[in-house]
Amino acid sequence: MPINKYQFIVTLLKTNPGELFDVLGSALTTFEYRFIKRCIGKNTIIRQKTVIRNYANVKIGEGSILQDYVYIRAGVQGSIVLGKGCMVNSFCRIFGHGGIEIGNYAQLGPGVTITTTDHDYNQSNRSETFKKVTIGSRAWIGANATILPGVTIGENTVVGAGSIVSKDLPPNVVAVGAPARVIKEIDVPGNSNNFLHQQEAVFEQR
Repeated sequence: MPINKYQFIVTLLKTNPGELFDVLGSALTTFEYRFIKRCIGKNTIIRQKTVIRNYANVKIGEGSILQDYVYIRAGVQGSIVLGKGCMVNSFCRIFGHGGIEIGNYAQLGPGVTITTTDHDYNQSNRSETFKKVTIGSRAWIGANATILPGVTIGENTVVGAGSIVSKDLPPNVVAVGAPARVIKEIDVPGNSNNFLHQQEAVFEQR
């Protein structure tokens, strides 16, 4: 379900009033990236200690949340694009030198690593190559999973915690392991496009 930042803040303060200073710090961080660095959309929340390097090459859609201690680096010639309504949990590391595109309402669990940089181990200097990573809308990447360069993950697909994704995954499946392998299909109501349109309608109405 799309993120409502006011409900999020009210719930946080009700459950733990001591979080007030954290909320104020997050408000300042969000202000910095929304109005000064201009790389996030409206109603997006950036929590404290999150860092976005090469912010001119980063675009984060509206209504998303980046939790504490997220590290994002696009590189001088790279790019990172997150859709609207995304959730990026604490300690995620996203390196977009080869380009990263993440669809609407995708979720990244704590400690997820996404890298687009590879090295040729046959070369003595371990020369770098860059390959784009694409993650479809409403994909859910479990805690401490690693997404390797060149991978495409389909819409609605779930990647289990601790998995290493080294090859493409189709839409609407669950994949686990190192390397990640498909273990079951997900029964999405209707087709995935209609499902996404329903979610977007809810998002626009809030």
